[in-house]
Amino acid sequence: MKIDSFLVGFTALHEEPGDVYTPILLPGDFDPFERQARFTQYIDAELRMTGLGSAGGGSAIQFLDEDGDDDDEGGDDQWRVLYSIIDTDVTDLDAGRALIRVQLAELGCPAGTLLQFDDREDRWDGERWHLAEARSIDEENLDPKE
Repeated sequence: MKIDSFLVGFTALHEEPGDVYTPILLPGDFDPFERQARFTQYIDAELRMTGLGSAGGGSAIQFLDEDGDDDDEGGDDQWRVLYSIIDTDVTDLDAGRALIRVQLAELGCPAGTLLQFDDREDRWDGERWHLAEARSIDEENLDPKE
């Protein structure tokens, strides 16, 4: 049974999804359906039920691999996904971050997962969270050739 069926009526608890953007960056190329099934639906449910925000949608951070593959004729440039993003908004930054970190660890997020806010990020190393570090990557200022 999908978790969405349990959320009927909970939207009234949280008409506005949150005003602090806290994107989750999962290293690697997650299919949007896999990302939703493995992470987003559960994080969204927890945030909504606690009144701390919401999660949904997403995108990807890509870079252009200009080396191309020697096996391809013409050596076509290819885009490679660095991170798959879950769009998350919280109403209380500290409480929202804490809840998201617990959920991500319980859901088996990969090492290198980032939870970003302001000019900082929390980073999962596979065993523990490193809190409020300087951002290591910024999707808004990313040079796709780097």
